[in-house]
Amino acid sequence: MNPFYNLVADRAIHRCEYCHAPELVFNFPFEVEHIVPTCRGGANVEINLALACRSCNLRKGTRISEIDPESNAEVRLFNPREQQWEEHFQVNRTYATGTKYERG
Repeated sequence: MNPFYNLVADRAIHRCEYCHAPELVFNFPFEVEHIVPTCRGGANVEINLALACRSCNLRKGTRISEIDPESNAEVRLFNPREQQWEEHFQVNRTYATGTKYERG
């Protein structure tokens, strides 16, 4: 296990810092990931570490930026140490159809 796990997980309140999924639901520890990957000059220090679920960590990979599909401009990916989650993401609470609870 990553030696920074306890520090990073406690700071994140055991939630993925990208999608906010609770670690408890997955029944295994989330990953400590580098916000700026070491291959891109990021350091292995507390401020550059985030707690990430496997899905978010794989999706982000070693990228630090992406092309915005609306503007075609290169934009930096979300940084949980510098930006507020609520300003970048929203939870879609639309009712899901096709569930066993749906009455037709």
